[in-house]
Amino acid sequence: MTTDEIKEKLASKKSTDRLRAVKKISKEKISELANELFEAYLKERKDLRTWEPQSEMIKALGILDHKPAFKYVEEIVRKNIPHDMITINASIAFVQLKRTSIFDAKPVLELLSFGSTSVICGALEALAEDKMLPPKNEIEEILKISWDINKHKDRIGHEYGLIDPRYYLAIACAGWDKTLCTDFLNHCIETAYNISRFDKPVENTSLINVCKKSLKGKYSNL
Repeated sequence: MTTDEIKEKLASKKSTDRLRAVKKISKEKISELANELFEAYLKERKDLRTWEPQSEMIKALGILDHKPAFKYVEEIVRKNIPHDMITINASIAFVQLKRTSIFDAKPVLELLSFGSTSVICGALEALAEDKMLPPKNEIEEILKISWDINKHKDRIGHEYGLIDPRYYLAIACAGWDKTLCTDFLNHCIETAYNISRFDKPVENTSLINVCKKSLKGKYSNL
């Protein structure tokens, strides 16, 4: 798609067209369309039915580091709704828009201090998505808070179908000092269990594999 075609689809009445345009902007990081994307989001957010285009628009605004969107992103995050995709992507964008660089994880710690499972997942996903490299003290605090964050109150009783948020943190650990995160990664391997639809524990092989790669300093794909 050309830039003009993307603009046309952003303005389309079909949500599938708008979604396609947004994903193109995200994938190719087309910063020149940040303003148009933001205006499209301000219209989109008025329709509660279009959660998927809204979610992807928020994600794209974070990727493009479009600061004017922060006010709206923070509003969503502060509502702190659990089990909500818009909230997850808003939390990722919150970190991206508020941090000073990929070496600054203070926004992650801010979200972890109060977040629902959706806010937590978004905060930790931002670490993995952008291969963030926080300082030692921030890494230690994140790992401490997240040690058993899979047992968050919002997740207990709803585990089936929900990702273990430690998965994203384990990915981020690939680029961190192993003297800081080896114990966390081994703990995740030892406690890597999901709950099946029959309410039985099953081994979380995805988390185990990610942890093993990170212990070798190799990033896993999201």
